[in-house]
Amino acid sequence: MVENFIIIAEKFGIIAVVCAAAFWFINKQNQFIQNDLSKDMHKRFERLEGIITDDLRNIIIGLINAQKKHTVDLKGLNKSYEGLVHIITKLSGNGLKDKFRKNNRRRDYE
Repeated sequence: MVENFIIIAEKFGIIAVVCAAAFWFINKQNQFIQNDLSKDMHKRFERLEGIITDDLRNIIIGLINAQKKHTVDLKGLNKSYEGLVHIITKLSGNGLKDKFRKNNRRRDYE
């Protein structure tokens, strides 16, 4: 192998051998740096993916809980409304009962 460098040095000069050696060294160094950075980026991505997955899971659970609470609140409001309608219709006998029933039917269809 040393003989090859001597032959190249005799033919092209020592500068060509030094340039070739510098090119080889820089190439190997760049490959090492790229591989190292690639591994580091992959590890960071895996950590970030785990954090994002946990955060998204917590957000989705929070949204589901809020929706359930909202649904329960609406059911409670509907029951209160129905109770008030029932009390008002019992207290008045002027056909108000039929008007409330018609409004409820229209509201249920919407």
